[in-house]
Amino acid sequence: MANYRYKLTGTGWIGAVLFILPTPIAAWEWNAALHRFASRGEYERTLEKVSGVLAIPEFSVGLFTALATASLIGLVMVIVGRELEEA
Repeated sequence: MANYRYKLTGTGWIGAVLFILPTPIAAWEWNAALHRFASRGEYERTLEKVSGVLAIPEFSVGLFTALATASLIGLVMVIVGRELEEA
């Protein structure tokens, strides 16, 4: 009985990068948005109290959507970009 293992092709390696790389970029953006929210000035805090609007950190929805899409495309490329080789 022969043993087989998966080997990534070029498409698989590109997919692996697309699957992994968006995670630290998203974490960096998330941290930056929380830092901007925590370090807002007294003027912004007073405006929030007067207006009665709930204060929440502002995140770029487009950026997170693009990163999630790149990660999903990367996962598909990893699955498609592998081949069996005899060990």
